[in-house]
Amino acid sequence: MNIKIKSSPVKGGLDEVFKLKRIPDQVYRRISDYFELNYQFKNGKEMRLGNYYLCLDKKISDSFVAFIKQILKRNFSEGVFPEGFKPSNEILSDDERKGNFTFGSFDMAVTEKGLQNIEFQAVATYPISAAKMNTILLDSIAETNAFAFPDDANMRWNDFIKHYTNIFSSESNHVVLVDRQINQQKTKFEFFATSKELDIPLKIIDVKDIFEKNNCLYFKEGEKNNKITTFYNRILITEALYKDNYPYNTNYWKFRFDQKYNDLKYINHPLKQFQISKRLCPYIKHNYNPDCYELSDVKHLFKQGELDYKKFIWKHKWGAAGNDLIFEPNEKELKKIEDKTENYIAQNKIKYKLFKTDDHFEKIVELRFMTGVFKGKLNIVPMARVGHVEKGKGGSLNYKIHFSDNNKMGFGFSPVIIFDN
Repeated sequence: MNIKIKSSPVKGGLDEVFKLKRIPDQVYRRISDYFELNYQFKNGKEMRLGNYYLCLDKKISDSFVAFIKQILKRNFSEGVFPEGFKPSNEILSDDERKGNFTFGSFDMAVTEKGLQNIEFQAVATYPISAAKMNTILLDSIAETNAFAFPDDANMRWNDFIKHYTNIFSSESNHVVLVDRQINQQKTKFEFFATSKELDIPLKIIDVKDIFEKNNCLYFKEGEKNNKITTFYNRILITEALYKDNYPYNTNYWKFRFDQKYNDLKYINHPLKQFQISKRLCPYIKHNYNPDCYELSDVKHLFKQGELDYKKFIWKHKWGAAGNDLIFEPNEKELKKIEDKTENYIAQNKIKYKLFKTDDHFEKIVELRFMTGVFKGKLNIVPMARVGHVEKGKGGSLNYKIHFSDNNKMGFGFSPVIIFDN
């Protein structure tokens, strides 16, 4: 299953192709106010909008896009997946039926070597809100040869919304966005952004409120049972499996992802999260991809000292949102997961580039490209996480990139603008 991808070396210094600039205060307030008014986003409560933005050189952006397009060409349908997830083709969208995935997130760390792959997964994270943030910024700054969408320099906000609206309205106008424990999700502002900005009626529904009746799926609204015809899945498979005991907890899960229901189509069926995940990282041959192995194949090399525990991070193949990571692997940690190593990869640790900004804090950056596919046509939305670094024992560096670690001014969920220099 090797994925050989043609790579392009970085030309010029890193400071020429990656820059952090402060967002003008009035523009930052405009973005923050818009998010609060329209997306129920309380800046700094659970997450923070970063007040710096990443300037990305078009050559690097194009190389990242090429990386994604090569992966999109592959059919990754093989694999053994847990019970309850394998769907019949009839319930998949047209693109997903052909082996594609509707939404994806591709994460790269900005390192001293340029971009280095962290992971990718078939989930939508923040495409609507990130696109709005990027376009507000782009429309507010006096920059030439700059654009907001990496795959199409001519795309504007209205074009983007039309593309995303088509993904859903091509199936039905009866769309539900579904997640578990919605009020506890840090990503819920993206749910409200999706409902607000798309040109279709869309309901945000908790999975516990969905039930099967007469081989159809419904949710209750007041005294009325509403039939579901398009199911936009936002549920993470690991949460369904390990927190809610899907599919065995039938008091909570009143339907199954592998059953064919009348008139129902999925967008972002959870099976795609198994297929497009960190499980593929050991098989990618590209200078963006750090050395990576199936842990089950190399655990004996760690035991024998031929691979150094300290140089690797172990990741669950289907983990998400920073969960199921073993940052400091050792023999003790290996014993804990000895019978589950087939679920993990061993990825070489990377060294983030440190950015020094005008607030006198050092920062690190993770670049995310979020994909949305409709009838084979690709759209990509960029965003950045701006984080920080802490020194651990013995001078080791601990990279803090997740939002919960960076809920303070200068850091957080940040815009990306591409420049053609």
